[in-house]
Amino acid sequence: MKKFLLMAFLAVGLTANAEEMNENNVAGSTEKTALAADNDQEINNGGLTLDEGKDDDRLSMHIYTGFNIPTDSPEGVDFSFWRSWEINWTIVQYDYRLKNSNLALSAGIGFNWRKYTLDGHKNQIYKDGNMVKILPAGQEMNDLSSNIHTVSISVPLLAKYSFNKNFALSVGPQLNLNYYGRLHNAYKHGDDNHDISTKAIGQRLLTVDLMGIVHLWDVGIYCKYSPMSVIKKDRGPQFKSVAIGVYF
Repeated sequence: MKKFLLMAFLAVGLTANAEEMNENNVAGSTEKTALAADNDQEINNGGLTLDEGKDDDRLSMHIYTGFNIPTDSPEGVDFSFWRSWEINWTIVQYDYRLKNSNLALSAGIGFNWRKYTLDGHKNQIYKDGNMVKILPAGQEMNDLSSNIHTVSISVPLLAKYSFNKNFALSVGPQLNLNYYGRLHNAYKHGDDNHDISTKAIGQRLLTVDLMGIVHLWDVGIYCKYSPMSVIKKDRGPQFKSVAIGVYF
């Protein structure tokens, strides 16, 4: 009888231990699955997914737009904050997350449109020979709007650190091939409307911007500093810019 009771106690103990081990394995598996899901969400923050890779990589598309704030502008000349803007369309971006890390590296290619508009209606940007100049407008120019417009092929190179699935930071340079630039003046003279554009303005062909992005869920707030002047040194006024806007 004693032997029978001892065997019964051992059987119950082994059964309880097996159930506990099974619960622990299930909990561990669930936790790993949750962590994997969180990691997937971290690399997928923002943008439109074009292709999902198998080894923590991804192809995506992004758009970000904001206001340009020209800096170091010529003395006596101001730019309009609300009428100076940029739109950047990253057609394709490759994201790769380092293994066992919250750090992801990315490289993309796209287009960048920027416009720098003079404040008020008192000054105009025009081309005199090979030089771009900013001078007071003539009294006959009413409702004058004067700006510089550039189009670039952009290559953002970013490093992104995810603190959790809803918050991350990205920093890095953006390379720009500024293949197009023009001056634009629109004004009214008497009853006639004039719209004049001038190309070949002597913009810098290659520039580098410094960009930072705060990612909150699927939307980001970005700030980009352009330390290189828009116009070449020997071709016109030297000014730089800071852009602030939203990143999708």
